[in-house]
Amino acid sequence: DGLAVTGDFWKVAIGGGTISFDDDATNVATATIYLDKALAAEGVDMGDVTLALSIGNTTTFKPADVYTDSNDAVAELEMAGSDYTSSVTVGYGTLATVQLAADLADGTNKPMVVGVKAVPVDGISAAVGYTNYATGSAKGGVTGSVTADVAKLAGLDFGLTVSAIDVYLTTPETNKLYVEAKGSYEDIAAWVEYQNIAGTSNLIAKATFSGIENTSVYAKVKLNDLSDIATVIGAGASYAMGGVTYALDAEYTAATKTTTVKPSVKIAF
Repeated sequence: DGLAVTGDFWKVAIGGGTISFDDDATNVATATIYLDKALAAEGVDMGDVTLALSIGNTTTFKPADVYTDSNDAVAELEMAGSDYTSSVTVGYGTLATVQLAADLADGTNKPMVVGVKAVPVDGISAAVGYTNYATGSAKGGVTGSVTADVAKLAGLDFGLTVSAIDVYLTTPETNKLYVEAKGSYEDIAAWVEYQNIAGTSNLIAKATFSGIENTSVYAKVKLNDLSDIATVIGAGASYAMGGVTYALDAEYTAATKTTTVKPSVKIAF
């Protein structure tokens, strides 16, 4: 569902979503220039400063966040453009990164994004973002996220992180909060996520066991609305062989009494 070609000083990416090859389809493509690397090759010492320029025909842009997002379903803040988005990203080592982006082709709404990500203390990271014209809002929105590596901060002998992200849209006024805790010990990993989306609370939990060579199995449960329990139960397994991962996932929804089974194949090269 995507393809990227990278050189020493540039990267060209196509997709990042579903690529369509119909005659009338428009595929998302982005070109990025790593200006700091190009200047360094010309003898300009940038020190710890990084600088990247990007342009593409994507109509959206998301400021960076630090949320762990194991569920991969966060409604992130997203700038809504109309045609082309240009961005500048400036970083200083691993300490901080600043993003500036705008859709220069949209002279009516003039959408833009400002984002800042920082690591003030080893084991703690944070990010904030703002756009004046957000997807799902007639106006703009703000977002903030934070992650704490509790295992690193406390010197634990097992993995444990706690993370949160909040997205607020101004018109219509909507708030989306996600909080996640995840841990790991030897061959067992688990996470639990609490969601409060426009006043509706959800809870999702997943546990994975990978103690069998090349094999992973998991179980998952989701409470869609804690005020009116609507349970979704899922399970699955995967097996990796020769650069190919074969997987089978199943999900049962109690409210509709339906079961969904999804086989998949993933090829890495």
